[in-house]
Amino acid sequence: MAPAPRSALCSANFNQDFSCIAIGTRTGYAIVQCEPFTRVFAQADAPTAQVEMLFSTSLVTVVPLPDAPTHTSSAQRLQVINTKRQSTICELSFPTPVLQVHMNRRRLVVVLHGALFVYDISNMKLLHTVETAPNATGLCALSPNSEQCYMAYAGPLAGTTDGAARANTGSGTGTGTGTVILYDLLTLSVAGVVAAHHSPVACLAFNASGTLLATASEKGTVVRVFSVPDGAPLYQFRRGSYAAHISSITFNAASTLLCVTSDTGTVHLFQLTPTPTHDTDASTSTVQPSPRRGASLRNVWRRPSALVGSVGGYLPPSLAGMWEPARDFAHIKLPNPGVRAIAAVSKYVVSLTHSLPAQVMVLTMDGHFYVYALDLERGGECVLTKRTPLSHSHTEYSLLDGITA
Repeated sequence: MAPAPRSALCSANFNQDFSCIAIGTRTGYAIVQCEPFTRVFAQADAPTAQVEMLFSTSLVTVVPLPDAPTHTSSAQRLQVINTKRQSTICELSFPTPVLQVHMNRRRLVVVLHGALFVYDISNMKLLHTVETAPNATGLCALSPNSEQCYMAYAGPLAGTTDGAARANTGSGTGTGTGTVILYDLLTLSVAGVVAAHHSPVACLAFNASGTLLATASEKGTVVRVFSVPDGAPLYQFRRGSYAAHISSITFNAASTLLCVTSDTGTVHLFQLTPTPTHDTDASTSTVQPSPRRGASLRNVWRRPSALVGSVGGYLPPSLAGMWEPARDFAHIKLPNPGVRAIAAVSKYVVSLTHSLPAQVMVLTMDGHFYVYALDLERGGECVLTKRTPLSHSHTEYSLLDGITA
């Protein structure tokens, strides 16, 4: 997440199972356990633009903060650090600034403006470089699951002839602004293309098992969920009627809830029921095709180049008309609309039938950690139960006062 104005916070993200958060500031970085909310590691005197951690291990990646806006060379470096030993495992340099870093237990992916660098995390050997369309926001998602080891990134823009289209799909022509490339990081090959939206894709997220992919476009009114790796559309949710910038999408551990944050200041929670409900008109053949139609789609899916070349014919007349989008099951009204936030359901809640209230954790870029109670039976507006400031001021973060092992 980008920093909020006048804040020392440069980045903040949950780890893969939402048990910890990694915080980067102008003075250093910290690892904080969510329950109980406790700092477990901090490094001062290390200005940090980005920091990510691998589950709850001691492995973290750090992108240093440039000492001046014109000095971007430090942003082109990635440090892989063992926090337990307080040692640097390796340091990598890239031709352009590092925009995002994603990890699971087998792969590390570094996102640049026009390329994705794929590493074997066990030895940090470079396995492959994937050219992409211009990617100023660093849009990319990586499955947390090491067996369902996929990454997703935006397809080439309409009318372009970039390297990604040629190298990855065998086609030199862009196929639309709302496509998503699904890439197998074990075989290092394209698994398929998802025709997700009509407008450019703005947010992507996998569930914990790597079997579901959620997408949102720049318009931000609808969130869709597709199965992985076949790319079949499963769910469609209505965030709102007016456009909004989607800040984050997260699944809970059991893939029964979907959290969506946006710049409207509302966190939406949607239910992923075992059997998606939708209208029964002819357009639902996109969701549950006849055997003949299904076979055709499966054949196209196995040939990404064919799908890329003919995706216009694959899309229904209106993606929004596939079935009626479901509204949110529950929601949260954040106190400061416009501040970027990321939300996640506590990993300790594994089922919608759980008798205790679920906890929704929200981390905001103005430096606050909120916990809300979610009624899993009734839904509705969640109740604030805890609010923890990350600092005592807007300039110095108490979590970075000293170092703890």
